[in-house]
Amino acid sequence: MELKDYQLRALDALRTFLDQAAIRDHAHAYTAACAVGQPGAYAATYSPLAGLPDVPYCCLRLPTGGGKTLLAAHAIGVARDTYLARRFPVVLWLVTSTTIAEQTLGALRKVSHPYRQALETAFGGAVRVYGIDERRQLRPQDMADATTVIVSTVQAFRVRNAEDRNVYLDDEELEPHFATLPTSADVTRHEDGPRRGKPIASFANLMKLHRPLVIVDEAHNFTSTLSGETMGRIAPAAVVEFTATPVRSNVIVSATAAELKAADMIKLPIHLSQHGSWQQAIAHAIDNRAWLEGIAVRDGGGIRPIALYQAQPAREGAEATVDVVRRHLIEDCRIPEDRIAVATGNQRELDGIDLFDPACTIEHVITVDALKEGWDCSFAYVFCSLASIRSGGAVEQLLGRVLRMPFATRRSSEELNRAYAHVSERNFFDAAEGLKDRLTEMGFDERTALEAIVEQPATFEWREDQSLFTRPELPVLHVRDRPDQSNWTPEMVAATRMADDGAGGVAITFDTSAPDEVLREVVTAVTSAEVTPTTAVEAFIARRAESLSPAEQGEVLTLPRLAIERDGQLEIVFPETLVDVGGWDLRQVDTGLPGFALTERPDTFEMDVDGDQVVYNRIDAAAELALDDATDWDVAALSRWLDRTTRQRDVSQPIFLEYCRRVVEGVVERIPLAQLVRGKFALRRAIIAKIVQQRREAGMRGVQLLMTDIAPVLSLGDNGFSFSKAGYDPRTPYSGPWRPRKHLFAQVGDLRHGGEEWMAAVQIDDHPAVHRWVRNVDRTTWSYALPTSTDLFYPDFVGELTDGRKLIVEYKGADRTDNADSREKRNIGARLQEVSEGKVVFLWAELDRNGSVNRQIDAAIE
Repeated sequence: MELKDYQLRALDALRTFLDQAAIRDHAHAYTAACAVGQPGAYAATYSPLAGLPDVPYCCLRLPTGGGKTLLAAHAIGVARDTYLARRFPVVLWLVTSTTIAEQTLGALRKVSHPYRQALETAFGGAVRVYGIDERRQLRPQDMADATTVIVSTVQAFRVRNAEDRNVYLDDEELEPHFATLPTSADVTRHEDGPRRGKPIASFANLMKLHRPLVIVDEAHNFTSTLSGETMGRIAPAAVVEFTATPVRSNVIVSATAAELKAADMIKLPIHLSQHGSWQQAIAHAIDNRAWLEGIAVRDGGGIRPIALYQAQPAREGAEATVDVVRRHLIEDCRIPEDRIAVATGNQRELDGIDLFDPACTIEHVITVDALKEGWDCSFAYVFCSLASIRSGGAVEQLLGRVLRMPFATRRSSEELNRAYAHVSERNFFDAAEGLKDRLTEMGFDERTALEAIVEQPATFEWREDQSLFTRPELPVLHVRDRPDQSNWTPEMVAATRMADDGAGGVAITFDTSAPDEVLREVVTAVTSAEVTPTTAVEAFIARRAESLSPAEQGEVLTLPRLAIERDGQLEIVFPETLVDVGGWDLRQVDTGLPGFALTERPDTFEMDVDGDQVVYNRIDAAAELALDDATDWDVAALSRWLDRTTRQRDVSQPIFLEYCRRVVEGVVERIPLAQLVRGKFALRRAIIAKIVQQRREAGMRGVQLLMTDIAPVLSLGDNGFSFSKAGYDPRTPYSGPWRPRKHLFAQVGDLRHGGEEWMAAVQIDDHPAVHRWVRNVDRTTWSYALPTSTDLFYPDFVGELTDGRKLIVEYKGADRTDNADSREKRNIGARLQEVSEGKVVFLWAELDRNGSVNRQIDAAIE
């Protein structure tokens, strides 16, 4: 399953946090991760777990439907690559209930499931998954040659008295794990009796021995359960939480409901209907589901809508209990019994049923709160609450069951992109307020929660929001019957939006960016003898052609790049080129690691590379010795392991393997090989840091040569860089009231209205000497870049002057103009201008230098 942008951002934040936590204090790691995951969101203080200050602890916040469990599966590989000192880590995966544990376990074991595929990819198939009740099957060698994931409820560990839980009791089946441990191993031991001083062969002690990564799913339910004492018994290496509504701190990334909707992960808005009685709510929910089914049949997307009913708990005074609702559906509403399933703690009629199977007949599911978490069927569209929605509790989680988008794919039938809620409340205000509160509990911000609720009349007169069809630039086709899309191309489906028009027909609008030929294909597919709307579409195509951006009309902005001649060939200069020119050759570099050494504490390593001194002290000698057979390793085996886990993309495997061998041979003169093997992850990090340092030094030499000895040339034409209609990624499109006249594209990327760079953009657009310009967004496939010694440099604005010269502008605030990075970028830009022989103007614009950007442009072009 391909990850969405917000999910990739979440993993990047986690990677940053754990990578920094391995060599920095965790507060510093937290700050660095927040800069990646939620830049500028808010300032918070890192809070360690009670009693465990040395354990990195963070939280990823994603609203319901955001794929928290999928990210948790990917997080294991991220943790292995950054923080965990094990090739095959041990993972304790904690969930809220036995039902969710069973569902998670089933998904992690199913080879075709995305959760399992994430693990298979990260660990090359070497993965074993166990339930907590299978802990006695664990064998030492199995845990040594594969990643071990144990899924458990938190209740298994949540006790005041450790003797009350089996995970803390001595178990002879687990004794082989402790057979060869030295007395110095940090595990819980018997305090008296014949085995006094011996390790307690308990599951909790086994976890303490292996220092597991702890994954906490739906962490908001564990407000008081994961105490420092409980975690201390497990001794985690790191704790990563996933939740929609964090109750503790250390949130490193926060996705919004708007991001989920944009990524087609959830159905929004929610069409809310308020009814005077539970019987009316059920009647309208049934009609709602049937109406959606008729649309889904024509849609061709394989969707089978399901209605989910929340009955009242069986207690005195309750009317709409599970049995009453089921009987009402069968006897009064004439729903066949085989289309109804009851899912409660006692009645588990969904067990073993695949609701996604086209042959499945289930259309109505009745529950109280058994589905509040973990149940995952995106075919659920209609939520019918027969209890008060203001009562909270399980309502928000049940509502979340109908928000997941089927197949994470938007449908052209707008009705299938929304969710529907029927509640029995006294008035709509009460219903809307209750629903808003429930959405907030699910991770929505309050404004988004309010905007997500759309009122529907209680009489079931389904009218689409007409604002969809009143934009003057959109052609609207009104047809009598909803077209059958089962044979449409994906491009045709993506280009259309349709919904009931409130007059007995269907209104169809189009994506304004859809190609002309696709629009005509759709018109041909829906045109009938009674309706011939081609004139409106052709008029729209003509209007659109007149309003196209310069890029859409075929205009191209080509910019030069720096190139050098090597071996008779012209080569574009990239950072790797500068590193190579600067003499980067692992066959010749110094392989010594003088800053890498054992400290006074056994099995604790200190690294000091390029003045970056850190202490790496998470080496468990006994466990690593037992698991990795350190005494059987030799220099060649350790070198091969380093080569396999530290491969460099621009260095051939034989050269890098030889480099690793030379490093190991040098270090073993100071550190015994067995200890070095146990500390191999510390050695790996030291090698990476050393290579980064050497690569940076070579790149700086390459930049210096580019400034002086090497004569670069300007690369234009096919070897230049072109902005055209083929692509531009605005990332975060400007949404303010200003409308530029000269921007090459219709959208302007990554600008905040009223900000410094926005003011610079306004002045560039107004300058009479500027013919065309582009806001150059950092790090996209369609961004213009210049090389530096370590990275690529993305100027803020690029353009073309009316006299044909190219304009490159880097805009800096006054506080960011005089550091090593800025000086290097400025020199590279100046060199580009120098070798262009007048074809390029490079401007380093500053906030308070020579007044406005316009005047700085004047000075530069003169």
